Amino acid sequence: MLNKSWVISVVLMGSLLTTLPGSATLQTHNAFGEKYKPLPPVVKQLTQVVYYRANSGVLTSGPANVYVDGRYHTSLLPGGFTSFCLRAGTHMLGAFVNDAQYRGKTEGLYQTELHGARTYFLRVDERQQIADAPQAVNRQHGEREVKPNRRQVHAHSRATTLVPCVYDRAAAQSESLYLFSSRELFKQDLGRTLLTGEGLGSLNETVVTLRQQHPILHSVLIRLVTSHEARNVLRDKAKALSTALMMAAVPSELIDIQISDCSADCLESGQDVQILAK
Repeated sequence: MLNKSWVISVVLMGSLLTTLPGSATLQTHNAFGEKYKPLPPVVKQLTQVVYYRANSGVLTSGPANVYVDGRYHTSLLPGGFTSFCLRAGTHMLGAFVNDAQYRGKTEGLYQTELHGARTYFLRVDERQQIADAPQAVNRQHGEREVKPNRRQVHAHSRATTLVPCVYDRAAAQSESLYLFSSRELFKQDLGRTLLTGEGLGSLNETVVTLRQQHPILHSVLIRLVTSHEARNVLRDKAKALSTALMMAAVPSELIDIQISDCSADCLESGQDVQILAK
């Protein structure tokens, strides 16, 4: 969710698909580029933004025009994303669904402070109204939703404040924390606690991400947060997790297990499995 410094808006508007600026004429066969890949952090002088259309089940067929500082950037089709960099500071962002009249150039000009070395994920909400706050999500959630999307490449950006992205490779080696819920990862089978197929898939996706964020991997800590589970259950969880990571090519000597008793201070979100990579 947005913090108090955010005052931008994603806006829903009418219909019509045909009147886009020049090279933005929509031809689906050449509208998309490469599939999304996790982005490394940018240097402290810059900020990075990822706008995407999520597969929410209420998608409209028309495009969502994206504006940056009052200038047209691109038109997102369902299944599309765009990413770009700006100088850190105050900017105006917005995405307007079916904005045939390009009202986003002059209306809904909501300002936000974008901090340096940060990557912001903004999801186009199909049902959002002009006065609503945008759908900003954390990186882990955003990357999970945008993963199947492809880069929108059919339009030529008119945004003049965009700058080339400069990535901070050293910062990519800082700690990364990945959170999971036991309810999503595990199942009971003949008295044993095992990974579900979905849980194994989530772990494999996480290893791909952490390998991209940590080209040189120093350690992976698996932390199990519990208040009442039996030792044999915790042992099964730890074994299943470490085996899955090793099968995904994480060396066993880099993997450590930690069990934390949260007692009365357990996580309300239920994310009781934590993987810390650095």
